[in-house]
Amino acid sequence: MSTCFELPLTPNYVRDWDFGMAVRELIQNGLDQQSVDAKSTFSVDYDPDTQKLKFTNARSRLKVNTLLLGRSSKSNDEDTVGQFGEGYKIAALVLNRLEKTFTIYNNMMNQVWTSKFKNSRKWLDKLLAFYVEDVQSPNDSLVIEVGNVAQEEYDQLSEIWLSDPAVTRIRTEYGDILTEPEYSGKFFVNGLYIECSGDFSFGYDFKPRYMVLERDRKSCDSWSARQVTCKMIASALLSGELDFDTAKELIEGDADDINLIDYTYIEGGGKERLIENLEKSFEEQHPSESKSSSVYVPVNSEIDKERVNAYGGIPVIVPHNVANLLSNYKEERIRKLKDSYAGDETLTVKERFQKWYDLYSRQLDPEAKEELAKLINML
Repeated sequence: MSTCFELPLTPNYVRDWDFGMAVRELIQNGLDQQSVDAKSTFSVDYDPDTQKLKFTNARSRLKVNTLLLGRSSKSNDEDTVGQFGEGYKIAALVLNRLEKTFTIYNNMMNQVWTSKFKNSRKWLDKLLAFYVEDVQSPNDSLVIEVGNVAQEEYDQLSEIWLSDPAVTRIRTEYGDILTEPEYSGKFFVNGLYIECSGDFSFGYDFKPRYMVLERDRKSCDSWSARQVTCKMIASALLSGELDFDTAKELIEGDADDINLIDYTYIEGGGKERLIENLEKSFEEQHPSESKSSSVYVPVNSEIDKERVNAYGGIPVIVPHNVANLLSNYKEERIRKLKDSYAGDETLTVKERFQKWYDLYSRQLDPEAKEELAKLINML
């Protein structure tokens, strides 16, 4: 004999949800449970002959109170993607509406939960209901079985879930960098695909604690994503898993993977290591001699270019992100030029005024600028 639990969910709830969105919820729940308990391994199996799709977590169970809307066993757990407590109930509703069967084998509890719509005498409407029956179970796994699943529907899973364990990854404390070209610009949280705008060179699988999703759990804030990818790149550089030349290409190409690194706080010294390598690379490409005329300076603006020229140095135009990271290095080199210029006793008064004019004339209004130029020429 079974016990019926009516849920206050009518068939028209979340009307825009489709098969893929429902299955996404089930995969998310399975992955989240595995994150919380490593022994609760998650797997997905499909039998094309019976058209049954199974989502299994070892050593897991569901309590009846999780049927309450807003009730979740993973609330406020930073290692899980889902935080809103509706998950499998909404998936069950959508899949029943699509004429799939939805059965939970709650083996650790020795129960089988069968879902279907029923006409409620209490609410005078059709609602989703779960029928819980006590059945002796052979193991302690939790299995959600969805029936009437066509092969083409099963094939949609590859667009939702990063299921291939052979994917090449660089592991960091923030998640994994996916270096294979086919994953370029693709984002996952705990293996679950999410949408994120931007121009990224690598793919990323974030740990849930470092990436807060929008309410739909399918998208994230691109600014936050770019900050986390900066931390991942810096971490990979520090560990030696990512080489400097690759990081340099990302910076010079203004890739979103790393273009917020100058605005992102990063622990561990990864950013400092990157800056040191950029300085070294610049010096190797542009070796300077002691005399000021051979001092090369990285710049990215006309003002800095004019400052370097005015002190007799050689400005080298570099990408915006490189210039930001080398800003202290740039100022150090300009100070070197300035000190060399200040100690040059061979300069005439006119030459000194001309240097001053070249450096600061932009700050003058047009009339004052023109008048000063005339005075210098009179010297």
